[in-house]
Amino acid sequence: MRIAQLASNVHPVNAKSNLAIYSHTGILTDSFAEKGHEVTLFGASDSVTKAKLHGFPPVEISDSELPESVRRNYTHSLISQCYNNAADFDIIHSHFTLLSSFYSGMVKTPTVSSVHTTITEEMKPLLIKYKDNRYISFSLSQRQQMPELNWVANVYHGIDTNLFTFNDTPKDYFLCIGRITEVKGIHHAIQAAKAAGVRLLIAGRSYANEGYWQKFIEPEIDGINIRYVGEADLERKIELFRNAKGLLFPIQWDEVFGLVMIEAMSCGVPVIGWNRGSVPEVIQDGETGYVINSVEEMTEAIKKIGNISRSACRKRVEKLFSVEKMVQGYLNVYERIISKNKKTK
Repeated sequence: MRIAQLASNVHPVNAKSNLAIYSHTGILTDSFAEKGHEVTLFGASDSVTKAKLHGFPPVEISDSELPESVRRNYTHSLISQCYNNAADFDIIHSHFTLLSSFYSGMVKTPTVSSVHTTITEEMKPLLIKYKDNRYISFSLSQRQQMPELNWVANVYHGIDTNLFTFNDTPKDYFLCIGRITEVKGIHHAIQAAKAAGVRLLIAGRSYANEGYWQKFIEPEIDGINIRYVGEADLERKIELFRNAKGLLFPIQWDEVFGLVMIEAMSCGVPVIGWNRGSVPEVIQDGETGYVINSVEEMTEAIKKIGNISRSACRKRVEKLFSVEKMVQGYLNVYERIISKNKKTK
């Protein structure tokens, strides 16, 4: 197949990126190329890929000194370049929820869009105009945000299980990792850890302008039982996962997927997650972790984490959330769309 992958040029695409959209696009692009498909990536010029790279522009547009209007123009220029070359491809896979829809109807090559982010109320009036386009969800719960969209497939995220390796002998701490912002609910994880009398390590980026870190997190950090270990690159993140007794995922919004859950389980780490968004689809309650609804329930789940088999966590990822399963899922979708498109010409 001749496949175009289209991603934002605000950050570079890289299979090892710490930014989920860009690592996801990178893994897919590299995997398709390894399988012998003719793949072109439209993205930032400093992207790292095994495919042919159509990079634009030759400057780093994530630079905060660039006005938003300039960055937006660069992004639209990249998208238009992809669609100006649409005849060279059998399918275009866009990683924009909305922007590529402004162009996709102008060409005969079919587009399928992955919806990486939460669909906000502000987006809906525009998105409804393109509801008949083809959309891929990352979880079935995600579709509840806008059921009227033409959801053509659901493909769960996949990770490299050779990278996130299994460890059956963890150290004595629980882990909370990700953006330190209110919707992630990390203050609930702290409350539960303190109530259960366990050590908690917190990793991730905080945002001073929000005030959440200063008000809810920093006062609780004592450096012993509640520790902040900073942002973690890929190597450090894997180390933190492998040695954790459990991952606390007290999400307070309808997370589209929650990649850290399967990264943890691949390492054998049970997950205790709030019953929101994709959590009940990813965690097998009582088998690979616990699905909970309150700080009290999280506290009790922490106390019985030893009842969860770490090997069962790993096996669930190998069965449902591997890179191989994800890649084949997308190839199946592409083939179906391309075949249908040929019949309607």
